[in-house]
Amino acid sequence: MRICLLTLISLAALLTSCERSKPSPVGQKLDAQQADLLLSQIIRYVGHLAPRATHQTKFDTAFDRFYAAEARKHRIDLYHKEDQTGTIYLLVTRPAPSLQVKRVAIGIEMRMINDSIAYYREVFRTWKMPEEVLAKKGRFLFEKMVRGEDLSPYYPQHSGEEEYIEFPDPHTHFDVEQRRWVTTLKVHPEALREQFERSSGKDK
Repeated sequence: MRICLLTLISLAALLTSCERSKPSPVGQKLDAQQADLLLSQIIRYVGHLAPRATHQTKFDTAFDRFYAAEARKHRIDLYHKEDQTGTIYLLVTRPAPSLQVKRVAIGIEMRMINDSIAYYREVFRTWKMPEEVLAKKGRFLFEKMVRGEDLSPYYPQHSGEEEYIEFPDPHTHFDVEQRRWVTTLKVHPEALREQFERSSGKDK
């Protein structure tokens, strides 16, 4: 009887240890008011550049109407905040030019001081995908981002035929100081592709 009891205690301890070592899910939904507030704070970074605006003038009030409309196109699908560091992680999605309904997802890491953005980085941007595919791959990448795991196997130069991340790639990276994607190419590959798709009506 004593041996059986010790065996049961050992098994319980082993199961508890396994449960603790298993990563817990991260990411939650925000209510509409919280999501709208966060989007209003980051939309001039995560959204498209307003027509006739530059990255230096996009904060001018003349572009408020454009960015209000731009914010309505975006959606915060996942949110996570680290209590110890105050770091906020977001998975933001928006519609992408396509003959079918598709969206892209942007993984964001940021920190706030009061109502100001102290740090902002777009960790990854996915290829455009149907909603049901993006929901799975977006959460997969989001959880890896939050846990600080290596995302490079899912970059376009490493992922093979399976599409996950479009940016960063060998030519394009996110500049934290400028808070935007920059490229060594003469024309930003995303802008070039979208222009081609709009003019030709082709879907990726």
